[in-house]
Amino acid sequence: MKDNNKQRRLIALTSILAALPLSLSAISASAETLEERVARLEAALAETQAPKDKKSLGKTTYSLGGYIKLDALASKFSGGERPTATVGNDFLVPSTIPIGGASGDVNFDMQARHSRIWFKTVTPTEAGNISSHLEMDFGVNQIGDERISNSSVTRIRHAFVNWQYDENSSLLAGQTWSTFFNVSTLPETLDFVGPVGTLFERQPQVRWTHGLSDGRSLMFAVENPSSGLYGAAGSDAGANAYDNNALPDMVLRYNVSAGNVSYSLAALVREIAYKQNFNNSVAAAISGDDSEIGYGLSFAAIWKLGADDIKLQLNAGDALGRYLGIQGYRDGVINDQGDIELIDQVGGFVSYRHFWTDKWRSTFVLSASSADNPDQVAGTTASSYESVHGNLLYSPVKALTLGAEFIHATKNIEAPVNGDDSGDLDRLQFSVKYDF
Repeated sequence: MKDNNKQRRLIALTSILAALPLSLSAISASAETLEERVARLEAALAETQAPKDKKSLGKTTYSLGGYIKLDALASKFSGGERPTATVGNDFLVPSTIPIGGASGDVNFDMQARHSRIWFKTVTPTEAGNISSHLEMDFGVNQIGDERISNSSVTRIRHAFVNWQYDENSSLLAGQTWSTFFNVSTLPETLDFVGPVGTLFERQPQVRWTHGLSDGRSLMFAVENPSSGLYGAAGSDAGANAYDNNALPDMVLRYNVSAGNVSYSLAALVREIAYKQNFNNSVAAAISGDDSEIGYGLSFAAIWKLGADDIKLQLNAGDALGRYLGIQGYRDGVINDQGDIELIDQVGGFVSYRHFWTDKWRSTFVLSASSADNPDQVAGTTASSYESVHGNLLYSPVKALTLGAEFIHATKNIEAPVNGDDSGDLDRLQFSVKYDF
């Protein structure tokens, strides 16, 4: 009996030993398969991860910002009551200053239409960074009255895409500040635009920018054209805008930044053109159709004096027109023969900003512009403007600014109206602005 039990144990042990190599082989095969799976997973994960210099490709970053701004303005005109329902009630538009009337009353206005909001994106790609900028405010399109809603509709300020296709070069397409206007030189005023002699223009364009060495860059742009002309003497054409241009406005600008000084030199070439029918002084029908090429030149600079700065612009040309002082003058005049005579114009400003403390600062601005109008323009045509700005601003934190500003502006015309050939605006403006 015992021998039989021993025999059974021996047979079982022999079977186990015989099966052991097969079991080990299966375990080894399973282990190899697991290692292969891990290797495949690691390879797949490595494929999904770009090299260090390409990890951010395709990842768009977004930013949202803007500001809320309340303006309170007390205005008095020397040459008449204030013009009603004009943008000149919200900010300095020198062409709207009345002349030839009795001194007007003081008028008080409040508005928040110059508040704005912007949205930006930046997307790194294999072809370079592509960024976009969309910005809106409620500036000049009021649709509600002051009795109830004080409503305004949105308007596009900026809408453009910028392709940084290599380290030093970019291509911009869309609407933004004209390349002719070095916006960084605009002084810090509470008034929406500021001095009468400044350039000021936003419009659709295509702009190429190329960085050079030593803080220098070159810009070239083609921009949307539009011609503004005074009508022929004795005609019913008036002072009108025309859209008969066959060529875009073209701008070449050179920028330099060296130490505490930065400046730009810009040249503008424009076609001034029109086509229409009008009646001349002898009531004969004349078909008007003409085109002239004009130019503009601008020098703009910033000189840093520690925290303080001096800013200036000097602008001249025979086709500044709508670019200068919110179209304080037209580009030219249509004479009795239906030809265009361009108008030589000059304008500019100098400003000084001083920081009294880290939280208190002031800006002082002197500005002027003038036009050499042909003899056939109407006597009420503007011949020159001057303006003075002085303010005191307080920022308890960087994002919040409270301030007061005094503005004195003068409009001069070619011939007296009721014995006056000039009119003044005196304005005291208070503002609260919060950037976010």
